[in-house]
Amino acid sequence: MKISQLIIYPIKGMGGIELASSKAMERGFENDRRYMLVDNNGKFLSQRVIPKMALFGCSIQGEILKIQYEDQQIDLNINQEEGKILNTKVWNHSVDAIEVGTIANEWFSELLGQDCKLVKMNKQTKRKKSLIKAPRSTQLSFADGYPYLALGTASLKELNEKLDTPVTIDRFRANIILETKIGHEEEEVDKFTLSGVKFRMIKPCARCQVVTIDQKNASTSKEPLKTLATYRKKANNIYFGMNVVCLEEGIVNVGDELIISS
Repeated sequence: MKISQLIIYPIKGMGGIELASSKAMERGFENDRRYMLVDNNGKFLSQRVIPKMALFGCSIQGEILKIQYEDQQIDLNINQEEGKILNTKVWNHSVDAIEVGTIANEWFSELLGQDCKLVKMNKQTKRKKSLIKAPRSTQLSFADGYPYLALGTASLKELNEKLDTPVTIDRFRANIILETKIGHEEEEVDKFTLSGVKFRMIKPCARCQVVTIDQKNASTSKEPLKTLATYRKKANNIYFGMNVVCLEEGIVNVGDELIISS
């Protein structure tokens, strides 16, 4: 197995950026899901409620994060550390974050058709996640549940062979795409390294309706969740991909070989 793609999603629920290399940190790849939109009660917004969020693209140029929607664009300073402190909610986690500013709030609110605020993690932001195995806990970004998501190309190939209309890998919003030969072989890995950077697979990822949203046009359907349920369902959950934590920080690159370690 080796890395075929590295992807970050600077704003939770919005478009990703494919990278040649990235710094792996405890809470996720650098700049991954460090921003998030919240409603007036501080609760996070996602494609589950607003599929249109998929249509916002992101790019990073130096210290500037550029967000595009159709012919409109807003620029953000990814190094911003100051702002009004807001208490936000990500599932059962309460997280203090900084409000990016009025201009950003108004821009997103107008385009999404509802009041919302853009918040950002700064150096003081803490969000801790308990784990079912060592290291037993990890720092976390605004991601749903884990710092990283890994998915094998053979797993997607196996799924697409069962679908009438194939889907692309961006449906699954993974960070580490592994070039694999056998479907779901990523599930057989425990500890591993990439360029000497240490990771651990924690558990398979339970999927939600976000995978039914076409990331190119925000249309929805029953697939691929309906088909996944026929062979990837255990109890009440449908699993696809692996939740991962970083045990030791460092730089990883597309093309890195995954080395299984003890």
